[in-house]
Amino acid sequence: MNYSLLNAIIYEVLWRLCEDHPPLRSNKLVKMLMDNCFPDWVEWSTEVTMADVDRQVEEIKEDWAKDDPKPEYIEHPPDGSKAQELLGGEMELRAPWHDG
Repeated sequence: MNYSLLNAIIYEVLWRLCEDHPPLRSNKLVKMLMDNCFPDWVEWSTEVTMADVDRQVEEIKEDWAKDDPKPEYIEHPPDGSKAQELLGGEMELRAPWHDG
């Protein structure tokens, strides 16, 4: 993303100052600075938020991988028939959470 980090920081600082000192919002210079810096702040804020979302997604995937049981692969030996001589023995996938 293409943005000015300085503008994003300026906007963030002014925004927090205006929260603590509401009369600053009516200052023309503050309004102009905030209007000018807002697009850069939006881009920066979006980038930071999406990085956090990506981190959370990876954590969730890791948690799922820990709890996700893997299927069991079983290959039986050929029974001597012509088809199984050519293709090999019977193959089976068994779910570890299912007895049978």
